[in-house]
Amino acid sequence: MKNIIIGTAGHVDHGKTQLVKALSGIDTDRLEEEKKRGITIELGFAHIPNDAGYNIGVIDVPGHEKFIKNMLAGIGGIDFVVFVVAADEGIMPQTREHFEILQSLGIDDGIVAVTKTDMVDEEWLEMLLEEVEEYFKGSFLEGKPVIPVSSRTGENIAVLKEEIIRKCDRENKRREEKELFRLPIDRVFTMSGFGTVVTGTLLDGTVSVGDDVLVQPEGIKAKIRGIQTHGRDVDMAIAGQRTAINLSGVKKEDIDRGDVLATERAVSVTNMLDVKLKVFSSSDKIILNNSRVHIYSGSKEALAKVILLDRDSMMADEEAYVQLRLEEPMAVRRGDRFIVRFYSPIITIGGGTILDALPEKHKRNREDVLKGLELLESGSTEDAVLMKAGGRMFLKQDEIAHNLGLLDGEMAAAVETLLADGSLIRLRDGSLLSEEKFGRLKSNLEYMINTYHESNPLSDGMPKQELLSRLRTNWHIEDEKFLQAMVAYLLERKVIEDRGKTIALEGFKVEYSEEQLAIKEKIAEKYESIGHEPEKSNDVCDSLGVDRTLFNAMIVELEQEGRLIKLDPLYYVSESGWKKVLDTVYSFGGDFTLAEFRDALGTSRKYAEILLAITDKKKITFFDGSSRRVL
Repeated sequence: MKNIIIGTAGHVDHGKTQLVKALSGIDTDRLEEEKKRGITIELGFAHIPNDAGYNIGVIDVPGHEKFIKNMLAGIGGIDFVVFVVAADEGIMPQTREHFEILQSLGIDDGIVAVTKTDMVDEEWLEMLLEEVEEYFKGSFLEGKPVIPVSSRTGENIAVLKEEIIRKCDRENKRREEKELFRLPIDRVFTMSGFGTVVTGTLLDGTVSVGDDVLVQPEGIKAKIRGIQTHGRDVDMAIAGQRTAINLSGVKKEDIDRGDVLATERAVSVTNMLDVKLKVFSSSDKIILNNSRVHIYSGSKEALAKVILLDRDSMMADEEAYVQLRLEEPMAVRRGDRFIVRFYSPIITIGGGTILDALPEKHKRNREDVLKGLELLESGSTEDAVLMKAGGRMFLKQDEIAHNLGLLDGEMAAAVETLLADGSLIRLRDGSLLSEEKFGRLKSNLEYMINTYHESNPLSDGMPKQELLSRLRTNWHIEDEKFLQAMVAYLLERKVIEDRGKTIALEGFKVEYSEEQLAIKEKIAEKYESIGHEPEKSNDVCDSLGVDRTLFNAMIVELEQEGRLIKLDPLYYVSESGWKKVLDTVYSFGGDFTLAEFRDALGTSRKYAEILLAITDKKKITFFDGSSRRVL
């Protein structure tokens, strides 16, 4: 069956609750105080029986200005509105306020019910109908049915009900993918023998008995014990139904109105929102930068500070990109609508759309920030993914999907498109980077290594651990796997090359002066004169009186040229000296002893022991405890 949620709206005492009763047979005023005062205070719920095969839920909202926050807790989840205007009073303050709220929340369809027709004459009613049609001109209610009714006499109630059923034929815009399940909670209570029960309008997705869910923003785990829709026990509820859910694993005291029941990645828990905000045309309040406001989204109300990103103030009918910094976390999704009310006095002043539910903290008057928000507002899915992959944070594919409220399939399709056109990079740990962001990181890395070379002109590269430490700090990297994946990609792209203990820019070579090159030759000659007898490199350096940094750079150069052989960190020998050592080892037909090697090489026992320990280590020879053999 098709599931439709309709809501009432309009000024206090214009007959919304009586109209719902006439349509459904249900009195939605359940509180004693509501019956005593004759006004709706809390949200009321009903369903309209019909033979057309629709589940039609009704949310009856309070009309009094003091209870606007209760109205806001229920009105955001409706498919269309029955907007109520009393024939004896016409357009009133909450008529205007409710109407601006509906427009800001993106409600795009409805019916106008002109109630209490039994209290006015025909001439007055005709004049009032003209006034109503004029008021709604240019809005989503222009041209929509305007039906005069009387809940007391029953006049045209059947006509209104038929029009409601016709409206139910509209295309359903709700999404039913299970991974999107979320239900903003507007009531929480306990039932004897059942425990904790929550109710709300199931906005997206489906939920079944036995499912594991989270109460957000607290992240409390719970299990679905039972489900009711329209007063009936069911195994599954789907988007567009008023739903009561019996939860196990969570206490009533742990849940508040405004919390959201959701699957793990269906919502973003956030303390900041990037939004497009529009001030109502009727507002006489000016929003200044750093103003405090009340924000309402779903069934949640929170306080927030308004950061105007491109101006110092906003007035009636103006719209702008804004960052809202919340004083408590909210569970929302990109694309959700919201309403803003002034901090004090609490007056409704505007509303808008959430563009980014997990934004970075922005500085004001930044052209790149404003362009990014414009892209999030009107760009494609690929544009949004690329923007997130180009931000300061390093995010994996599933994190970006969650951030943007995308299904896994939607995200995968966008990523494949972006990878194919070369604008996106995927690292081996799953992180995504825009090519433009990679370019920024590459420039920063090149600057870092070049700066090191300026300070250390004789080094063939930057010490690896020092570079990694700098990257962690400069790029705010906490994930070691990401760091290793990033370095691997830089190597793959031939931005850098790994030289063992150091990393250099690809193709980097130290440029030596003629004086330094002369010292290199002096070192080579010294080792040539020493021959095959290993001498500690520090001792060679001291004997030549050469600067140690320059000496170390030069022996590395000589080793790379093949003119020196590194035996271990302490010893080097000339190429000819090492050849003589190897020739001597290979001259033995079978096993040989230390003494035999010493005599054949013509050296001392001390040097013979050092050299054979090195040939053992290099797996040229094998020592069994008494003699050696060539491997």
